[in-house]
Amino acid sequence: MVTHGSSYKLLRNLGALNEPHVQMHRDDELQILRKNLKARLTEAYESNRHQYNLRSRPIIYKVGQVVFRRNFAQSSHEKKFNAKLAPLFIKAIVKEKVGSNYYILQDADTTNIGTYHAKDIRP
Repeated sequence: MVTHGSSYKLLRNLGALNEPHVQMHRDDELQILRKNLKARLTEAYESNRHQYNLRSRPIIYKVGQVVFRRNFAQSSHEKKFNAKLAPLFIKAIVKEKVGSNYYILQDADTTNIGTYHAKDIRP
Protein backbone atom coordinates (compact mmCIF):
# COMPACT_ATOMS: atom_id res chain seq x y z
CA MET A 1 0.00 0.00 0.00
CA VAL A 2 1.34 3.42 -0.96
CA THR A 3 1.08 5.85 1.95
CA HIS A 4 2.76 8.92 0.47
CA GLY A 5 2.87 10.42 -3.02
CA SER A 6 6.67 10.60 -3.08
CA SER A 7 6.81 6.79 -3.00
CA TYR A 8 5.51 6.55 -6.55
CA LYS A 9 8.80 7.75 -8.06
CA LEU A 10 10.71 4.98 -6.28
CA LEU A 11 8.12 2.33 -7.21
CA ARG A 12 8.22 3.38 -10.89
CA ASN A 13 12.04 3.14 -10.92
CA LEU A 14 11.84 -0.35 -9.42
CA GLY A 15 9.15 -1.39 -11.91
CA ALA A 16 6.76 -2.31 -9.13
CA LEU A 17 3.88 -0.40 -10.64
CA ASN A 18 2.20 -2.18 -13.52
CA GLU A 19 0.87 0.94 -15.22
CA PRO A 20 0.35 0.71 -18.95
CA HIS A 21 2.15 3.49 -20.76
CA VAL A 22 0.46 4.54 -23.99
CA GLN A 23 2.29 6.76 -26.40
CA MET A 24 -0.20 9.00 -28.23
CA HIS A 25 0.34 11.42 -31.06
CA ARG A 26 -0.35 15.10 -30.38
CA ASP A 27 -3.21 15.14 -32.91
CA ASP A 28 -4.99 12.33 -31.06
CA GLU A 29 -4.58 14.10 -27.71
CA LEU A 30 -6.00 17.31 -29.16
CA GLN A 31 -8.93 15.43 -30.68
CA ILE A 32 -9.81 13.89 -27.30
CA LEU A 33 -9.40 17.28 -25.65
CA ARG A 34 -11.73 18.95 -28.20
CA LYS A 35 -14.35 16.25 -27.71
CA ASN A 36 -14.32 16.74 -23.92
CA LEU A 37 -14.35 20.52 -24.32
CA LYS A 38 -17.35 20.40 -26.66
CA ALA A 39 -19.28 18.24 -24.19
CA ARG A 40 -18.49 20.59 -21.29
CA LEU A 41 -19.47 23.69 -23.31
CA THR A 42 -22.78 22.09 -24.31
CA GLU A 43 -23.47 21.16 -20.70
CA ALA A 44 -22.70 24.70 -19.49
CA TYR A 45 -24.87 26.21 -22.25
CA GLU A 46 -27.85 24.02 -21.34
CA SER A 47 -27.49 24.85 -17.65
CA ASN A 48 -27.27 28.60 -18.28
CA ARG A 49 -30.13 28.51 -20.80
CA HIS A 50 -32.38 26.71 -18.33
CA GLN A 51 -31.53 29.20 -15.55
CA TYR A 52 -32.18 32.21 -17.82
CA ASN A 53 -35.47 30.87 -19.18
CA LEU A 54 -36.84 30.43 -15.67
CA ARG A 55 -36.89 34.21 -15.25
CA SER A 56 -37.72 35.52 -18.71
CA ARG A 57 -41.06 35.44 -20.49
CA PRO A 58 -41.43 36.37 -24.14
CA ILE A 59 -44.15 38.99 -24.65
CA ILE A 60 -45.76 39.61 -28.02
CA TYR A 61 -47.70 42.85 -28.46
CA LYS A 62 -50.60 43.16 -30.91
CA VAL A 63 -51.19 45.99 -33.36
CA GLY A 64 -53.44 48.60 -31.75
CA GLN A 65 -52.58 47.55 -28.19
CA VAL A 66 -52.02 50.32 -25.65
CA VAL A 67 -48.58 49.95 -24.02
CA PHE A 68 -46.08 52.04 -22.12
CA ARG A 69 -42.79 52.87 -23.84
CA ARG A 70 -39.60 53.88 -22.05
CA ASN A 71 -38.95 57.62 -21.99
CA PHE A 72 -35.34 58.31 -22.98
CA ALA A 73 -35.32 61.88 -21.66
CA GLN A 74 -32.01 63.65 -21.10
CA SER A 75 -31.33 66.49 -18.73
CA SER A 76 -30.71 69.95 -20.12
CA HIS A 77 -29.34 72.91 -18.17
CA GLU A 78 -30.41 75.37 -20.87
CA LYS A 79 -34.04 74.21 -20.76
CA LYS A 80 -33.89 73.82 -16.97
CA PHE A 81 -35.03 70.21 -17.29
CA ASN A 82 -33.97 67.35 -15.01
CA ALA A 83 -34.44 63.88 -16.57
CA LYS A 84 -34.66 62.03 -13.26
CA LEU A 85 -37.88 63.91 -12.50
CA ALA A 86 -39.45 63.02 -15.87
CA PRO A 87 -41.81 60.03 -16.18
CA LEU A 88 -40.00 56.76 -16.86
CA PHE A 89 -42.70 55.40 -19.22
CA ILE A 90 -45.09 57.13 -21.63
CA LYS A 91 -48.37 55.74 -22.95
CA ALA A 92 -48.20 54.63 -26.58
CA ILE A 93 -50.04 52.51 -29.14
CA VAL A 94 -48.48 49.68 -31.16
CA LYS A 95 -48.71 50.69 -34.79
CA GLU A 96 -46.72 47.91 -36.46
CA LYS A 97 -44.46 44.96 -35.64
CA VAL A 98 -41.01 44.98 -37.25
CA GLY A 99 -39.02 41.77 -36.93
CA SER A 100 -39.31 39.61 -33.83
CA ASN A 101 -38.49 42.17 -31.12
CA TYR A 102 -39.04 45.62 -32.62
CA TYR A 103 -42.28 47.60 -32.71
CA ILE A 104 -43.25 50.90 -34.28
CA LEU A 105 -45.07 52.88 -31.60
CA GLN A 106 -47.18 56.02 -31.78
CA ASP A 107 -47.69 58.17 -28.69
CA ALA A 108 -51.24 58.23 -27.38
CA ASP A 109 -51.44 62.03 -27.06
CA THR A 110 -49.13 63.14 -29.90
CA THR A 111 -48.24 61.84 -33.33
CA ASN A 112 -44.64 60.98 -32.47
CA ILE A 113 -43.66 57.69 -34.06
CA GLY A 114 -40.57 55.65 -33.23
CA THR A 115 -39.17 52.14 -33.29
CA TYR A 116 -38.67 50.48 -29.90
CA HIS A 117 -37.26 47.16 -28.75
CA ALA A 118 -39.56 44.87 -26.74
CA LYS A 119 -37.34 45.32 -23.66
CA ASP A 120 -38.27 49.03 -23.62
CA ILE A 121 -42.02 48.34 -23.72
CA ARG A 122 -44.33 47.42 -20.83
CA PRO A 123 -47.92 46.15 -21.17
